[in-house]
Amino acid sequence: MNSISMKALPIMFLLLSLTGCWNSRELTDFGFIMGISLDQTEGGGIEINAQVYSPTETTGGMGGGEKSAYTNIKTKNESVFDGVRDINRYLGRVARWSHMRVILIGEKFAKEQDIGEILDFFNRNEDVRLNTFVIITNGKAVDYLTVKPFIERTVSQQLQTIIENSNKYTSKTIKAKMLDIDVQLNSKSKTATIPYFKMNDEKPKAPYSSGVAIISEGRMAEHLQPRDVQQVLMLMNEFKSGIIEFPCLDDGSQKTLKMETLETSKIKTKIKPNFSMKPPAIHLFTKIEGTMGELRCTTITNLGEEKKLEDHIKKIIKKNLESVIERMQEEKVDVLGIGNKLYQQDPALWKRWEKEWGDIFADIQFTSDVEVNVKSTGMPIGEKVTGE
Repeated sequence: MNSISMKALPIMFLLLSLTGCWNSRELTDFGFIMGISLDQTEGGGIEINAQVYSPTETTGGMGGGEKSAYTNIKTKNESVFDGVRDINRYLGRVARWSHMRVILIGEKFAKEQDIGEILDFFNRNEDVRLNTFVIITNGKAVDYLTVKPFIERTVSQQLQTIIENSNKYTSKTIKAKMLDIDVQLNSKSKTATIPYFKMNDEKPKAPYSSGVAIISEGRMAEHLQPRDVQQVLMLMNEFKSGIIEFPCLDDGSQKTLKMETLETSKIKTKIKPNFSMKPPAIHLFTKIEGTMGELRCTTITNLGEEKKLEDHIKKIIKKNLESVIERMQEEKVDVLGIGNKLYQQDPALWKRWEKEWGDIFADIQFTSDVEVNVKSTGMPIGEKVTGE
């Protein structure tokens, strides 16, 4: 056997050992789910609506006319998995979940069903990304998938961007991904926070962020308004950036209450628990830095006036923080995760208190201190632009 044959023989064996493409699948075999809604039917079943991306034909860079970028498919079943599998009966393609943006859960469903159980299928499905956002909706969740998006190709994408930007620039909602909710619901406090959406009453219809739904023991227990969410994020040390409103110093002489604003640049909160007694004592210290956004009726031309304004803002924020804490204690929802801190510090004590933690949390003695530093008035002189 010549040298060429000797060299070719190993290559032939390698080629014979290679597998073919007998099990390959084309892109056209799949339907990509962008968003899904879950509602409870009158009979107690589950209504699922899946928003499937519908690619449009393009010619020479031009769009494919008026064809919608998505289609919605509805199924009704007794379980999420069975309902999801039935999507194939209508779609004619295999549902793929790797591009899903949001999971919408109707408020009625969230109050009567365990959120952990609802999300169980998605957690077990290896195709679903754990960074998918979850939203609780006012009214039926399906209504939020049928509106026309403003800019994005699908309303599912629009809902995702609303959450991201509302949290980043206003701190009036919370980003809740599947992984975040799993961690929170499996923590000792068993309390999670999920963005809450409403629909406007005007035309065209548009969904908007409207605070946060508090999930306790698996079910929706409370709805926090956007302003309250700011206080909760401050206490959780997760406040990104935003605007803090406060009434003018001289509000007593105003027929209509005027509000001024502080644009925050930094907010830090430290929680110091004392679990040596029952109920525990918790001290909160919140430090806020920012610049003035609006001065409608206040003048700052010297250090004395600046200090007076800082004290005024501090008083308002302290009152708001204590109001939110009082509300959480009334509902016995440990949003701050105090129970988790207790477990980390003293697992044995947590084991003794765990069964009655709701009542213990309601009796905790919270004390708070707030420090406010106005770094800039926003103008060379700290006077309001218009005179009286």
